[in-house]
Amino acid sequence: MNFGEIFKDISAGLLVTDADFNVIWANKFEEEFYGKNVMGLWALDCHKEENRQKIADFISRFKTGELKSFTKIAFGMVITYSSYFKHGEFAGMIRTRIYLPEGADAKETAHYPK
Repeated sequence: MNFGEIFKDISAGLLVTDADFNVIWANKFEEEFYGKNVMGLWALDCHKEENRQKIADFISRFKTGELKSFTKIAFGMVITYSSYFKHGEFAGMIRTRIYLPEGADAKETAHYPK
């Protein structure tokens, strides 16, 4: 079964990085959100220059193991970040995002796991 084909056109965004946060897979939702092909980009290259240090600090917490998952509501979406591992070592991060239902009254928020 080819999961890349299955997840390519779903209504949720999926983006996968390697251990150095280079995008190794993203679906159509992500490309449409950014307005460009993100495959092969360093994750920070997907963000505005003024936000890059903040994002770099955030994602580095996954590599160190300080964070394994993170969930927030922003841009009218629920966005999750999760680490994945190969042979017990950090191998990268998976980000998912899905739009909140129309009319949902959700405030932007973040939940840091304990």
